[in-house]
Amino acid sequence: MGKFELLRYFELRIFGVIIVALLLMPVEVASAQSLLVQQDQIGINPNAIQQDIRRSPQATAAIAERQAVSLARQRFPGNILRIILIGEGANRRYQIRMENEGKVFTVFVNVATGRVTGGG
Repeated sequence: MGKFELLRYFELRIFGVIIVALLLMPVEVASAQSLLVQQDQIGINPNAIQQDIRRSPQATAAIAERQAVSLARQRFPGNILRIILIGEGANRRYQIRMENEGKVFTVFVNVATGRVTGGG
């Protein structure tokens, strides 16, 4: 192919992509409008979802994961194997699996208070 033919080929490809994008755009806008109407019809409040997230124990945790690890290590020597967040409400806590000299044990750190339990 010569330079002119190659240039023409790419012009047509770009033009085709633009046309397809323009054809699909109104469908996406219509779908978004339909979704908003559906939310209004069934009484969904999008702001309520954000408020629930902000009020969740994870979002308002007084003790961060790193702080929980530090508190557990202050009380029990050993290596951290894993840490997960478990429980609900006032019982929300980090479950920390630790190992020391071949012994594996579990330590719990309360998210709200920082109280360390377990380790036996």
